[in-house]
Amino acid sequence: MSVSNPLDQKVFWFKKALPTLIAIVIGGAYLENRFRIGIDDQKDRCLPGNHRWFVVDTYAKDIRRDDLVAFGADQRMAMAPWFSFTHIVIKIATGVGGDTVTVDTKTARVNGSVVSEGLALAGKLKQPAAAFIRTEIVTDGELWVTGTTENSFDSRYWGVVHPDQIIGKVYALPF
Repeated sequence: MSVSNPLDQKVFWFKKALPTLIAIVIGGAYLENRFRIGIDDQKDRCLPGNHRWFVVDTYAKDIRRDDLVAFGADQRMAMAPWFSFTHIVIKIATGVGGDTVTVDTKTARVNGSVVSEGLALAGKLKQPAAAFIRTEIVTDGELWVTGTTENSFDSRYWGVVHPDQIIGKVYALPF
């Protein structure tokens, strides 16, 4: 189509550009609402692959065993002094509803399989290692979460993640 009048030309391009602009705005709003970018700024990382960047899918709440999960720390967890009650934490979901978790001074086991070693942080928490020894069953919707290092601050010390704390499934970025 040939448009010779400058005003007609502007209207023509506006009509062509408007649907594209609307699609970009709606698509961007959807992506911004659904996904979050997380950066692990800790010196000592406790997740596999030593990744620093993560994408959190806030719509994916159906977490399965071995998924990375983001959750909010809250007052039910004794996470101070390392994490505030508004801190977002990423760990591995090693226990899910129905699993039996056993913690002793040497290991934490889920259904008999070792998921963590030792209680290296007991002293920093000013507690004897024996204070964390227990056996519990993870109820439906709850998660037992761990890191991969001995000094990971995880469910061994503060218990399960409750369903209302779950922010979403996490994907590690390769950089």
